[in-house]
Formats: sequence, structure tokens, C-alpha cells
Amino acid sequence: MGVFLPKSFIHAVWVLCVALVGGGCRSAAVDHWTSLPEWSVDDAEIVSWHSENAAFGQDFALEASGLAVSDRFLYLASEKYARVLQVELSPDHQARAMVLDAPPHSELEGLALHEGTFYLCDEAHAAVYSASLGDEDDFGTSPDHRSIETRALTVEGVRVQGSKIGFEGIEVSPDGKVLFLLLERSGTIEHGCSSKIYRSRIRSGHLELEKWPLVVKLEDCDWRLSGLAWWGDGLLALKTQFPGQRYEVIQINPKNREWRVVLDLTDFLRSVANQGWSNNVEGIAVAQDGSLWLVADNAVTGIVDDPLPPRADQKTLLLRIPPAANRMYN
Repeated sequence: MGVFLPKSFIHAVWVLCVALVGGGCRSAAVDHWTSLPEWSVDDAEIVSWHSENAAFGQDFALEASGLAVSDRFLYLASEKYARVLQVELSPDHQARAMVLDAPPHSELEGLALHEGTFYLCDEAHAAVYSASLGDEDDFGTSPDHRSIETRALTVEGVRVQGSKIGFEGIEVSPDGKVLFLLLERSGTIEHGCSSKIYRSRIRSGHLELEKWPLVVKLEDCDWRLSGLAWWGDGLLALKTQFPGQRYEVIQINPKNREWRVVLDLTDFLRSVANQGWSNNVEGIAVAQDGSLWLVADNAVTGIVDDPLPPRADQKTLLLRIPPAANRMYN
């Protein structure tokens, strides 16, 4: 026996469906979003570290871009000085620097960590490297100060040339099988600009493109994406505008390629510039306690041949935004 549905009921359902599909913006088609910690910019804390090597203190032009986190340490990539800094997740924030044997004139914009292996992206050479972290407690303490050996991974299926606007961020999935590689921006003012996130399978010695890139369309060509972090079953990214100095954290669902703004840092980051801090945030990570960490690149330079960074006009900003349930650092 069939079920009779009044026309008024069918019409109401149709109107509701249209409203749901058409009434939203970028996130309208999303079935669900991974819940995020309750971050508030009002709780943001500027963190100062204490470096064993004075040249890698926050008063020097580190150009810190990549950021990763383990259960005990933060790791920062010094973009043009082939260094990774290890910063303790403790109240005194002791820091040590270790040399990477990256190619000359590399620009290490992104850093990811998975089970003792670093993954780094090099904007200048459009390259990706892996490196073994080893024992975290031995980091930077080798008596002969040997560098960390890096291994270039062939990037298959991705045609990007080394330039000032290239590979800007990198992240690895929790199972260590998939690597996400961020192209900062592409396009033209005439036709519009977008950022792209390439998804590749990690194979022995190479990366195999798995799908077409996830595209984030930008409002104009002053916007860009500049960092990636994994949370739950999706990605977070930094979305920034210059000139204009606007700063957002967005959440990305890799399954349906939708995204939404989850945190606006514009007012806060504009204010810290007046206190001598760089606000060019490029690195993002989420710690196990749900704290959101950001680091800012504090210099704009060309090709660098000096072995150590000079003093900077602006200090390197390291920012922690704790979740609402954990506002006091422990």
C-alpha cells in the first residue's frame, strides 16, 4: 500500500532543502566538522624561549616558518639557516638548535613530525626532505655537532617551480601514510588566486600524488595560506592577507574539500607589532593538550650566505592559545 504525502508537505521539504543548500557559504555542504578546542584570543600568551646558542634567540632574524610539536617539545624550522630548534614544553622553555644538511640557499618553509621523522618543504628548490629526529633527549647534544642528514623525496605529479611563492607548508596524516603539501598561492589578479593542498602517498624515496589538489579560493591575490596542522580527522591552516594584515585560522575537511574560518587573530596580531614582535605568522601546530601554537617569520631577506642570523628589527613571535579548560600553562 502506498503512502500519500500532501503536496503542502512535499513543498515544505523542498523549500527546506533549498534553504539548507543555498543558505550557507563554503561550509554548507559539510555533514559534520571535527570539534575543536575552545580557543579564545583573549587567552593568547606570548612565549619566550631561552636558547643555548644566542644567535637563535628571538632577537635574531631566524625567519622561523615551519612548526611541529611532540608530547614534550616544539620544533621550529629556521627558514634560511638550515636549523631546527627544539623548544621544551615547560615553563622555562629551554631551546637547542641542530644543523640540517639541506642544500645551499634552501628556504625551509614547512615542518612536520611523525614518529621520529621530520618532513620539510623547501620553497626555493620546490623540494621535500625527510630526516630522522632520533632520540629527542639527545637532540643537538652530539659532541662533534654533526648535522641531521636529510633525504630528498621525489615529488611525483606536482609541477611547481622553486620561487618566492611556492611550497609554504607541510603536514603528515596521523597514520604516517599521507603527506599534505601546501602551495601558498597561484593564479592572477585578472582570473583570481587560490591556494592548493596536494595529497600524496609516502612511498620509499618518493611521494605519489593521490588526488587532485584541494583548492582554497582566495578573496584576492593578497591572501594566501601559509601553514598546515592536523587536528582530529582534518586540517587547520593559516590564512593571511598582506598588505592589510588580516589573519585567520581555517579548518579544512579533506574528504569533501570544504573549509571554514574558526578563529580571527587580526586585532591581536596587529597589536603585537606595536610591541616589537613580528606578526607574519607562518607556522601552526596543535599540542596534545589542545593548545594552539603559532610562530612568525621575523625578517624579509633575499639569498643568505651567512652561517648565522643577524639581529632583527622585530622579535620572533611564538604564540600559545590554550584551550578553555587549560588556560594556565603546566
